[in-house]
Amino acid sequence: MVTAPKRLNPFERYLSLWVGLCMVAGLAIGKLAPTLMDGLRRLEFGHGSQISIPIAVLIWLMITPMMMKVDNITGKPLHVALIAIPILIQVYFNSSLTYGLMRLFRVEYAVAAPGALIGASNFFELAVATAIALFGPESGAALATVVGVLIEVPVMLSVCAVCNRTRHWFPEPAAGA
Repeated sequence: MVTAPKRLNPFERYLSLWVGLCMVAGLAIGKLAPTLMDGLRRLEFGHGSQISIPIAVLIWLMITPMMMKVDNITGKPLHVALIAIPILIQVYFNSSLTYGLMRLFRVEYAVAAPGALIGASNFFELAVATAIALFGPESGAALATVVGVLIEVPVMLSVCAVCNRTRHWFPEPAAGA
């Protein structure tokens, strides 16, 4: 018996639209309710820590789907390695290229370090949500995107460490900037 292919529900079909609407809503709230945003920004783990409680909570919510495609990860170590190695190479290459070009063009550190982090980022979190919605938590697509996130986070931390240790490579910011 031949089964019909799975049809996308309206949420899945218009996922890009929902993401776009959420982005517009976030910008609108930030613009129309600045005191609310300032209040949320001041909610920190300890005064002056710059670790935002709302951001930490939202990041954990974003990672929750990955903690659910644990059997998929632990049961397929070869697949994980085959996915992880090219991601590692690509992420380190992109961040190194960005950081190196910033140094070559004598861009100030405050621009170069974030540029390297952007080069190291692949936005796997959105890919995880999409893969799970479209293919299910046990799919190869979900496995690939989750491995991407699990690789990306420590790589970005290592890129941060390199940027912090090489701050002296970059010119000081211009006076009055």
